[in-house]
Amino acid sequence: MKNMKYLKAALLAKALESDREFAEAIVQWGKAAKQAKSPHNMEWALTRKDYCKSCLRNGWR
Repeated sequence: MKNMKYLKAALLAKALESDREFAEAIVQWGKAAKQAKSPHNMEWALTRKDYCKSCLRNGWR
């Protein structure tokens, strides 16, 4: 799956947020954002509906 790096980073970030480890979650959302900017991930990332509050706060969706 060509979106696996984004998916792994996003899922890890969500897990860290649920454990209230916000500093590490911010780092992981940054990695997910970098992957989302890749041309082959852009469309897939923009259609996802499970963005967390950090993602919304940072203006990524």
